[in-house]
Amino acid sequence: MTRSKALKLTMACVAILLVGLVCAGYAATPPTIGYVTANMTATSQVRVTNAFVAQGKEKGWKVINADAKGSWPTLADQIENYVQMKVDAIVVAMSDLPSIKAAIEAANKAKIPVISIDSGSAEGVIADITTDNYVMGSKISSFFVDRLNHEGNIIVFKFSEHHGTRKRGRALDMVLLENPGIKVLATHNLPPAGFMQDAQAKMETYITQFGDKIDAVWCPWDGPAMAVTMALQAARIGRDKVFVTGVDGEQEAFDLIRSGAPFVATVAQPFELMAKAAIDLIDEIVVKGVPVEKAAPTSTIYVDAPLVSPANVPAKGAWPWD
Repeated sequence: MTRSKALKLTMACVAILLVGLVCAGYAATPPTIGYVTANMTATSQVRVTNAFVAQGKEKGWKVINADAKGSWPTLADQIENYVQMKVDAIVVAMSDLPSIKAAIEAANKAKIPVISIDSGSAEGVIADITTDNYVMGSKISSFFVDRLNHEGNIIVFKFSEHHGTRKRGRALDMVLLENPGIKVLATHNLPPAGFMQDAQAKMETYITQFGDKIDAVWCPWDGPAMAVTMALQAARIGRDKVFVTGVDGEQEAFDLIRSGAPFVATVAQPFELMAKAAIDLIDEIVVKGVPVEKAAPTSTIYVDAPLVSPANVPAKGAWPWD
C-alpha cells in the first residue's frame, strides 16, 4: 500500500469514528445551557441551582447561571438574553410560567428547548420536574391537624405567586374543611422578595395581637417557617405552646426539629434529584438527539418527598433519601 493510500484510509477511519461518536451522542462541542432561578435568597433554590451547575460542569458543559432576584420581568429578560446568546437549552427554576409566556415563546421560535424545575407545566415547556405539591400540602396539613388533635387556633402564611405554594395552600384549605374545630385567626400572603423579614415581622405582630390564643402556624415552605420560629423563640414561646410546620426539608429545618424548637415538621423535597433529572433530560435531547416525545413522554416528571418530623428526622448533615 502506498503512503497516499494509507493516509486516505486513516482519514476515512477517523471520519467513520467521529460519525459514530456523534451518532452515539458524543457531541464535538459541549452544549451551553442557560439556567435561571427566581430568587436565590430561598435555600431551596440555592440547593437546586448548585446541584444543577455542579452536575452540568461534571459533564463538561458550559452552564450560565442567573438569579432573577424575585422579579418575573427580570427572569423573562434573562430568558430573552439566553435566546440572543443562542444557548443549546434553557432551564427555568421555581418560576411562574404564565408570567414569562412571551419569553418562552421566543425560545420556542428559536428552537431552543425549555425545561422547568418546580415551575408547573405550560405550553412551550418540554417538561416540569417537580414534586407533587398537592401531595406535599396534604401530607403536612394532615400532620398539622393531627398534632392539633383537630381543634385549636392557627395562623396561616401563604404565597400565591408560585404554583407549588398555591397548591399546598389549597390542600390545607381542603383539610381544614374537614376540621371545623380549627379556627384560622389570620392569613397572610408573603411577598416574592424579603419574605423572611416579612414573615418574622408579621408573626411578631400576631403574637402581640393574639397572644396565647395561637396554637400553631402553617407555612408554605421552610424559609418563612424558620422566620416564624425565630419570632416565637424571641418571645420565649416554646414547642409546647405553639408549633410550626413548613415544606422543603432544609438542613436548618432538620436542626430545628431535632433541637426541640417550635418548628416540628416539614416535607423534604429532593432538590438535588430534581437537578439530576433536568441534567439527564438535557443529555437525552440535546446531546444524544433523542426525540422530545420519547425523552419526555409526559409534561410533568415527579419525584417523591417524605414527611419529616421528630419521629424520623435524619442525623445532622444527612438526607431522608441517603
